[in-house]
Amino acid sequence: MRRARRSRQLVWAGAATAAGAVGVLLLLLLLPEPSDHVAQGDISGPACIEDGDTLHINGRRSYGECRNGHGVVLYGIDAPELAQTCHHQGTAWPCGRQAASTLLHLTRGKTVTCVGNSQDPKGSLIAVCHVDGQDLNGLMVRMGMAVSVGARYALEEGAARHARAGIWMGTFERPAEWRAAH
Repeated sequence: MRRARRSRQLVWAGAATAAGAVGVLLLLLLLPEPSDHVAQGDISGPACIEDGDTLHINGRRSYGECRNGHGVVLYGIDAPELAQTCHHQGTAWPCGRQAASTLLHLTRGKTVTCVGNSQDPKGSLIAVCHVDGQDLNGLMVRMGMAVSVGARYALEEGAARHARAGIWMGTFERPAEWRAAH
């Protein structure tokens, strides 16, 4: 009797496992296929720089702005805005323009590869970008041309602060605070 009960339990367990597998397969078949939407996958090519944390892959500069291409916002960082100034030894310096210039210098004439899976409200890909095998987002923070947003680049920000690199050589408003005030 005991052996028969155990055998029935095994049959039911096997049937439940098979039903679960069929259910998973049906679910996978019913899910929509990934779209070619810009927010999914890699984008690679030359970069047109908008500011210190925004670029356009395969874009062209026209009338002082990046046109066409795929807009990309560098994930996990926030660079000073173009019009933002910082202070060093009592003197204002255009740290926003310097951040954009640094990003331009790091990407000029090179292939930039960006990987992301979400978009900002404007439809730009939020991504981690690489150039010459280096994490461009982290490099901007480490050079003191951007601050970390969240934990991903906190070590790079600490190193820049300790070295008094870029914006850390003096005083500045965090870019989010500057945007809120202006």
